[in-house]
Amino acid sequence: MAIPKKINKIINKHGKIVEFEPDKIVNSLVSTMVDVERVNKWIAESRAKKYYESVYRRAYDRFYSLSWLLDDVFKKYINFVPEERFRRLEHACVTGRLSIVLLEEYREFSGEKTNLSTEALEEFITCQINNEELEDKYRSGLFPSVSDEEKTELVSFLVRKVLEYSSRDLTKAELYPSREYLMDIIETVLKDIGEIELTEGFMMFREGKKKVRDGEILPEQFTNNGIHYDECHRVLEWNIEHECESLFSLNEWIENRNGKDIRELVKLSDKRYKDNVNDAIEKILGHKDEIKVIIVAGPSCSNKTTTTVITETELSKIGLKFKQLNVDDYFKNLEDQPKDEFGDYDFEMPEAIDMDLLNEHFRDLLAGKSIQKPCYNFLSGKRDAMAEFFLADDEILLIDCLHGLYRKLTASVPAHNKFSIYIESMNILRNSEGTYTRWADIRMLKRMIRDVKYRGYGTGQTLAHWPYVRKGELKHILPYIFSTDAVINSGLPYELPVLKKALEGLLPDDEFIDKLRQEGRLDPYVRGIRVRGLLDTVSAFPDLDLIPGESPIREFIGGSTYIIPHND
Repeated sequence: MAIPKKINKIINKHGKIVEFEPDKIVNSLVSTMVDVERVNKWIAESRAKKYYESVYRRAYDRFYSLSWLLDDVFKKYINFVPEERFRRLEHACVTGRLSIVLLEEYREFSGEKTNLSTEALEEFITCQINNEELEDKYRSGLFPSVSDEEKTELVSFLVRKVLEYSSRDLTKAELYPSREYLMDIIETVLKDIGEIELTEGFMMFREGKKKVRDGEILPEQFTNNGIHYDECHRVLEWNIEHECESLFSLNEWIENRNGKDIRELVKLSDKRYKDNVNDAIEKILGHKDEIKVIIVAGPSCSNKTTTTVITETELSKIGLKFKQLNVDDYFKNLEDQPKDEFGDYDFEMPEAIDMDLLNEHFRDLLAGKSIQKPCYNFLSGKRDAMAEFFLADDEILLIDCLHGLYRKLTASVPAHNKFSIYIESMNILRNSEGTYTRWADIRMLKRMIRDVKYRGYGTGQTLAHWPYVRKGELKHILPYIFSTDAVINSGLPYELPVLKKALEGLLPDDEFIDKLRQEGRLDPYVRGIRVRGLLDTVSAFPDLDLIPGESPIREFIGGSTYIIPHND
């Protein structure tokens, strides 16, 4: 097939080849803007048409443009360390696209359809790499020079890849861009131009609709933005009543102004959280005769562990028996982990877990059989031991898991035997600009503290990695929030001042933040600027010793009365 000069056809969501309709991309962008930003529709249409041009160019280039694909592979080749170059290129999506385009361009150039001449193909690819326009980019500047030996090495690699594709018929997915591919491009373009909130809104809407189509959630359980409005209204009313709904009023508590005492706010806030947990416990008791698995799930640093421990402790007092299964032990060995297009590991996705083995073990446990549970060693990246695990008839399996709501994770457990709890840090707090602080930013600050104290990572690493975390949340956690049996809000009115105190002297500096901008990593750059500005406007908590050991914030800053496994 000759490489088209423009996108004419795509593969739709039903797998059929159809005419490409640009208006559908524009309409998707408009709907997202109206939903996320509440902007006027005609303003949204104007912006959407402008963004469409960037989306279309990127979509065409990444799928069909020989010069763009060759340029991208060349940059990756140069930037990868020599010993990892071809391992990484082997897994990169762009390598496959370049190989297909080179194949079709060569066929058109040579007239050969099958039994390609290796020598002629090698000469053709060499000419493309030696193209003057491409060559100029790598003679000076940021990129090191490329030796003739390295060029020959790259040509040989590409010849091998092209011959692999030439030995079989290309699939329609290799010949035409898919609807999902175009959706991916929209996400990428929006993120690259700094439209972070719009990107997240688009991802959430897209993934939610997909889960409805796949039957994972009901249409009435669809969430277009991941906000649990009923809970938000309750929290906002509580915060207004207790005069802590804004940074200004919160600072009065922290500084003990106008008769306020921060110890009182801590006491009331912790009680609010504990009451929320008790409400979930009451719901569990209403179904205790049929529940065999309790799942506590939610986005990163939402106090899943503390909540799980409290739930187990309180229910044990009335005679219920539990066994906790650590899903982290079911991580795949490092060599089997999913990778991104650069060959890097992405541990934030549910595919990082061996779900086949996990579901097999769920079936066996519920059938009264013992299992050989794996024990995962995070230092070696492998399961290095096995341990016998058994669930008695009168015991309930307790799971604290980031992706516990992901349907495939517990597919073998009958729905009536599961009780799922969604937990999120949802405190409502107006910042100095009159808008509400972002829960994801607060959780990222908590993760920074946890990573520094217990995992040996710097706050800059946490910030740079956060887009991976957020992607996993938007795709595989937040879409399920209205399909759970209970919702717990772990957000505390006083948590932001505590985080400021705990992070003193630890936040990424100006040089690190600016480097993110220079590298085009706008997501962590924007977040980094935003959270530093947020912390600048809040007073630091006066003394962390004023916080009780039972407070959920202790899960991150240390000193919790409860045993927190990942803090050992």
